[in-house]
Amino acid sequence: MMRPVTLCGALALLAVAAPLTASAQEQGRTDGPEESEYGKGGYYGDTRRGVSLQFDWGAAINSQENPVGAPEGPPLFVGATVSLWGDDWYRLDVSGGYVFDGGRFIGNVGPTFRSWGWPVSFTLGLKAGAIVIPEGEGLRFALSPQVGAELYLDRRDRVLMGLHYSPDIPIGGGGVTNRLFMNVGYRF
Repeated sequence: MMRPVTLCGALALLAVAAPLTASAQEQGRTDGPEESEYGKGGYYGDTRRGVSLQFDWGAAINSQENPVGAPEGPPLFVGATVSLWGDDWYRLDVSGGYVFDGGRFIGNVGPTFRSWGWPVSFTLGLKAGAIVIPEGEGLRFALSPQVGAELYLDRRDRVLMGLHYSPDIPIGGGGVTNRLFMNVGYRF
């Protein structure tokens, strides 16, 4: 009976001690300029932080009919977003857009969180701001949750393209504006 217990104890001791006897890998060296990591795979610098500028365009559909006298137009919108990147997984966005159908102006600020992944990552954000609804409705505070996906188009992680959905929800009436849009941006 002691023989299997001794054998199991010896195997357990061997399993614990074996990794301790492994030799360490030789230290690498860099031959290039500082932070270039030339010869060890390399990287292009710290692209996790910085500022990006994006152009947004897409479809925008209002859940209610526009007020009488509001501009009539196609269900499209255009806009721009300036983002301050804290790290590769979050940023602070300041965005504005104009919806042609109804003449609404949307301006909001808020964080966007990104999933891990390269070159594709998923995004989730919550923005708050103002919606200007013409013809008697006026200025409304609004919440704009956002979900989407983004793709880096270059190796240096500078050019970014995305597809997003965002319902703009004005507090106090005026109807929700559903936006499905693309964006293209550059990260400085």
